[in-house]
Amino acid sequence: MKIYLKLEAPFEWVRVKAKQVDAFGEVPSLADYPIGEEDEVIGIVSGEWVTTHRVLLPAKTRKQFNAALPYALEESISEEVENMHFVANNWKAGEECMVSVVSIEKMMEWNKLATEHRLPIQQLLPDHALIPFHEAANCSIALSDDGLLLAHHRDGHGVTIDPDFLDVWLMDVPLDATIAVNDEALTEQLIRDHADRDIRHWPFGSKVAHWLEYKPAVALDLWSDKYKPKVSRIPKRVFLIPAAIFVAAVVLKMSFDTYRYLALHSEIASLRAEAKQILEEHFPVFKNVRPETERKLMEQAMSRMGGPDFSNSMHSTLAKASAVLSSQEVSLTNLVYRDDELILTALLNDFSQVDLLTKKFNAQKGLRAELQSSASEDGKVVASYSIYRK
Repeated sequence: MKIYLKLEAPFEWVRVKAKQVDAFGEVPSLADYPIGEEDEVIGIVSGEWVTTHRVLLPAKTRKQFNAALPYALEESISEEVENMHFVANNWKAGEECMVSVVSIEKMMEWNKLATEHRLPIQQLLPDHALIPFHEAANCSIALSDDGLLLAHHRDGHGVTIDPDFLDVWLMDVPLDATIAVNDEALTEQLIRDHADRDIRHWPFGSKVAHWLEYKPAVALDLWSDKYKPKVSRIPKRVFLIPAAIFVAAVVLKMSFDTYRYLALHSEIASLRAEAKQILEEHFPVFKNVRPETERKLMEQAMSRMGGPDFSNSMHSTLAKASAVLSSQEVSLTNLVYRDDELILTALLNDFSQVDLLTKKFNAQKGLRAELQSSASEDGKVVASYSIYRK
């Protein structure tokens, strides 16, 4: 399986199995990515740092091409070519190719991040390289959650820019090209501003997980032997000693807990006998009360006096969350409550409901919801949410 992960916040990850999204989520830091031993790890960086250029050079060998490339692009790059890293994965003699350019400083930074967090990243991609193509379109434009625009053309030309620079990018796109846009409002705006172009709305989503539902494997790789991190996977046997220590600790803990339980059970029985004796001596009515029903009688008394206020309890929180699940026709499969956090696990119809449920939960008055994780299972999607009162 392949796992795609971002090297910059928000730290999103997506696992792809047989060219289908199997699971995705978001973690608080690079150190928390759920990488499996068999995963092929693919890193994603912001396309803001990567520019793409079409280049045709009369070079007969790869060595000649690499030597001439920096000077051929010198006028197109704002930085000194000595400070830049050039990538042309699909170069062929006598043919135009797409070249990606990124600063050496950023390459070293990404190498350091991968090395320090032991991320065995085998392939590195700019985010705009993941934007999918509609079968009837020549290029796609995606409005991301952070307000940036990611544009990608079938020839490999891509860019991540501020919306104010979109008109400049469009100048390099042929007028007869069909453009697919993921955001409906942006599509309407572009149609108004560029009436001579064929611009269509295609809601392919704003997150990496949405794009990978359509996108096949990408040939582009920003690494080279010079910058690719040398990170080896930790073999299983390294964990045998810690695992043995853990098992021994669990056994000792269980033995101690058993001893404490028996001791406390005996102590509680003694206290109950003493309490019963005191009550019988000082409160004769106690003889008319069946043992083990004292708490119920107290609750009934509190109810007659008005009782505590449960208007903002976790029961009301669960009721509000259940209303959302019912409205979306999805079922609740697990429920955990700890430290004022209600963890719901629901069985959804597809991945499109994952973000929708989060929005629906947060739209409920008095609720705040966060997505913990989601994964496919037997044609359905299992998603877990943390629900809080506010």
